[in-house]
Amino acid sequence: MSQSARILIVGGGASGLACALSCARLGANVRIVEKRASRTSVQKATGVAQGVWHQLADFGITERVISQAIPMRRFVFHDDEKLVADLRVPDVNGEPPAHLYPQAMLEQAMEEALAAYGVEVEYGRVFASVVEHADGIEATIRDGDETEIIKADWLVAADGGKSAVRSFLNVPFVGRDYPEDWSVAEIETETWPQDAQAQLFLQTNGVGLFLSQPRRGVVQGIFNAKGVASRLTHMFQDAKLVYEREFRVSLRRVPSPRIGRVWLIGDAAHVQSPVGGQGLNLAIWDGVTLGRALARHETEVEKTLRDRARSVLRFTHFDYLMLSTKWRSIQYLRNSYWKFAGRFPRSAAWFFTLISGVW
Repeated sequence: MSQSARILIVGGGASGLACALSCARLGANVRIVEKRASRTSVQKATGVAQGVWHQLADFGITERVISQAIPMRRFVFHDDEKLVADLRVPDVNGEPPAHLYPQAMLEQAMEEALAAYGVEVEYGRVFASVVEHADGIEATIRDGDETEIIKADWLVAADGGKSAVRSFLNVPFVGRDYPEDWSVAEIETETWPQDAQAQLFLQTNGVGLFLSQPRRGVVQGIFNAKGVASRLTHMFQDAKLVYEREFRVSLRRVPSPRIGRVWLIGDAAHVQSPVGGQGLNLAIWDGVTLGRALARHETEVEKTLRDRARSVLRFTHFDYLMLSTKWRSIQYLRNSYWKFAGRFPRSAAWFFTLISGVW
């Protein structure tokens, strides 16, 4: 490279950390600011796709933490309390399609890897505005009463679904909002079946509960209705509630991830249903892909980011429709397929290939 790229990243979550790691590894001059005072310990996503583990191997993260992760080997599906399928998850390219691992712990490992490159997340620093020039940007960043103007070649917005950068630039966030109120909770329990990694409980009224085990002794439940904690404490008699929160789900994306010298990645660029477990994985893929391109001065990556996001959003929306449908005919076809897959797991290889992210 004739000159190291100067890159400012707004947002210290998974996508921002992934972008910063790629930039730093290739010698770019990178800074990453985060409005939170510190990293949260509340877990969000739990499924880390095979493709993401491959990407994180470049930074030494996979080798360090994957032994603590739980490989996805068995998936159990019930409908109206009747067993539909007990599926042995097929490998993809000789590996599990995903491992269960808490997002907060993964982000901590990513931050530690970033520090090894000499880059620290600058907490408590809030994006205020950005001015674009022909050869770069000037971003105003606030830290309490202090203000700093940061000059860079590129600004990367990785600041979540309510992105301040996207709002400041007035970038459209097109799509729809799903009608349900969702809830997520984690409990500590010793009664989870140790040879199952994921369980799905659907009802004919379109309500579904997805359970997974992000780490031993902990179960996370995602429910497309309110009150998931009460469901979990009813199902697991020894349950100790760790947290519960309610949220809304949307299917939205920006028309393009690039606006001049500003890029939008992760939830700042697209949000989707948690069904299919692709939010964290797409965010990290975004960050690694863009960071590598910017550090190498290869800026023709816009279409690659846009097309990948469109494909993932189509997949997660399809999954959402299959989970929440109230049409008996579709429920019958869905359940018939998964019954067949339970007997012949390779028939579901396409689904787990999509889950794996190696496409």
